[in-house]
Amino acid sequence: MIVFIDGENFRQRLSDCLLASGRTKKSENFKYDVAGLLREVLNSNDLDIRYYASEIKTPVGYVPAKRVQKQINNIRSYTRKWVADIKNQGINYIKAGNLKVKEGKPCYKCRARQEHLQEKGVDVRISLDIFEASLDKNTKEIAVFSSDTDLCPAYHKIKKYGTTVKYLCFAPYLNRAVSAATTETITITAAIAAKFLKNSEL
Repeated sequence: MIVFIDGENFRQRLSDCLLASGRTKKSENFKYDVAGLLREVLNSNDLDIRYYASEIKTPVGYVPAKRVQKQINNIRSYTRKWVADIKNQGINYIKAGNLKVKEGKPCYKCRARQEHLQEKGVDVRISLDIFEASLDKNTKEIAVFSSDTDLCPAYHKIKKYGTTVKYLCFAPYLNRAVSAATTETITITAAIAAKFLKNSEL
C-alpha cells in the first residue's frame, strides 16, 4: 500500500495531539516512529511511505519581522534532524512545495500588517501523485494523511478507477468533508500516537 503524508499537517497535528495529552512540552522537539505508527494503524508491514514537505523560501534581501524570523529559525533547526530521522525509517522524503512569508490582513485596531508563513504546492503535488498511483493496475488501495479539503476532487476521481482511499487523521482533528470524500476513515487516538513517541529529543 502507498501512504501519502502531508508532512507539515502530520507533524503539527501530532505535536498538538501529544501536547494536549501531556506527553510533550510546547518547546520540545521530539523523535517519532512514523513508520511504526503507520504499520500498526494500517495493519501492514508492506508500506511505501511518502512524506511530502515544503522548503522555507524568503526573497533575496528581505528581512522578516523578528517574530517570523524566530519561527523560521526554529523550523529550520528541528527540520534538519526530523528529516534525517524520517529517512532513517525508510520513508521517502519528497520536497514538494514552499513555505513562504506572506503579509497578512491589517490589524483592525492599529492597521499594521502581520506576517505569517503559508505553505504552497504540497497539496497539488499529492493530488497529482495519488491520481497517477490510481492509474497503476497494481495499486488497489492508498492511504493519505492530510485533512486538506483541496484533495477531495482527486479522491472522487480516483475512486472511479476502483482504488480504495483510506483517510488517516488524529482523532481530535477529523475533517468530515474529507471523511465523506474517501472510502474509509482511520482515526488515531492520543493513546495510540503516544506509543510511538521516542524518548530522546531531536
